[in-house]
Amino acid sequence: MRTFISLSILQLAIVFSILPWSAYGLQQDASAQEQLQSIFREATAAMRDGHTEEAEKYFRQATELAPNLPEAHLNLGLAQLKEGKLSEASTSIEKAIQLDPRSPGAYMFLGIVDYQMNHIDQAIENLQHEIDANPTNPEAQLWLGIVELASGHPERATGPLDRAAELAPKDLNILDYRGQAHMKVAKQSYADMYHLDPRSWRVHRLNAEIASESEHYKQAIDEYLTAIHIAPREADLYEGLGEVYRKTGAIDLAENAFAQQLELTPGNPVAMYNLGSVRVERGEEETGVPLLLKVVKLYEKPTVADYYLGRGLAIQGKYDDAISELQRAATIDGEVQRRSWYEIAQTYRKMGDTAKAHAALVKYQQLRQAADRQTAQQEEDWRKLNTAPPDKTQ
Repeated sequence: MRTFISLSILQLAIVFSILPWSAYGLQQDASAQEQLQSIFREATAAMRDGHTEEAEKYFRQATELAPNLPEAHLNLGLAQLKEGKLSEASTSIEKAIQLDPRSPGAYMFLGIVDYQMNHIDQAIENLQHEIDANPTNPEAQLWLGIVELASGHPERATGPLDRAAELAPKDLNILDYRGQAHMKVAKQSYADMYHLDPRSWRVHRLNAEIASESEHYKQAIDEYLTAIHIAPREADLYEGLGEVYRKTGAIDLAENAFAQQLELTPGNPVAMYNLGSVRVERGEEETGVPLLLKVVKLYEKPTVADYYLGRGLAIQGKYDDAISELQRAATIDGEVQRRSWYEIAQTYRKMGDTAKAHAALVKYQQLRQAADRQTAQQEEDWRKLNTAPPDKTQ
């Protein structure tokens, strides 16, 4: 069944911004042009105040005064679309395109009308026409993705929605529909896989990942172990199992899983990092540090491996080398940076340099406080969002 998407959900107040008009090519005298300007001002005010019927009346007057002005017909169509007068909107927008095939956004709006009228093929054709003419228009890409998604083709929706996200990476509507499309494609892929082979280790891995994300760690471990029983030489399964063990604090079991991963993929830097870092956590720096040294040499940029290597070197009493690695790790934003400054403070303290230890600890505290403030602000924003009164204009 086709999914109908509310225009208000997409905040079409943005889409329905009044298109400006130009007197270029018009034969009206100055008095007529002044009258047109007045009509457009009144229509714009009515549209922005939500008085679409009044706006439609003004734009119709504009089409009568200047029947060859494409902007008048297009804006009339937008007002009619806003009112839900789809047939009338289609006629008005098509007239605008007839007068000027390059009218900005006209094919996109016509595609929206087609979609609302369940003319899916025409909607896709018109939206694609808009995209071909203006490939940097994220709204057109968004609408093409919406049409494909709502008509039961999420695999066709991901492309335009990905491009829309590239053009407008902070648009919540785009990110929302993009996530929906990719989620539906992923679900369909795994459903197909399940029908092909219900006993597939990949199905158990998916179940394990879902359980882990939901913090159902026992279920995740059971699913990983079942997958490993079916496919004992799949290194990624041991990595996933080790990560879950690590989350539950079963460090010894995590070490065993990561050791299996490295045995199956010798030289894999991810496997070396996993095993090396967990060994440093267990106090087995003698075997953990050599693995982390190999990882750091393979990467040009600082990574979390530098943090664990710094910790391991500090335990070995190689303080200068430890400080160097921890300072590299401290250039990484986020939790790794904060932990690195804390370890730097502890290492300087062990070296007897109280001034540098104090300075590093102050830096850690500043980062910690900034992170706490950011978290508190996000929680406050979320609280306001969920307690805000409903938008009466929708």
